[in-house]
Amino acid sequence: MKTGIELIAEERAKIFASRGKLEGACNMVARAEMLVEFSGRPSKNVEAVNLLAEAGALIAAEIDRLNGLKPQSHAEDNV
Repeated sequence: MKTGIELIAEERAKIFASRGKLEGACNMVARAEMLVEFSGRPSKNVEAVNLLAEAGALIAAEIDRLNGLKPQSHAEDNV
């Protein structure tokens, strides 16, 4: 099983930073919270983890954009 940071790094490599993506991240976190809170099925927990990883990647992309960092290949990260 991959760690949270590994999941976020994988998703981050797929995302190009642009304005307006944080709203999507907030929605993903809210959906993940609802899945965990209102469903006892393990498949919903997996879905929630995927949503949280994608939201984390969007947040990381926005931080990079604000800091003026350009997207790059993360192959050398061994993640």
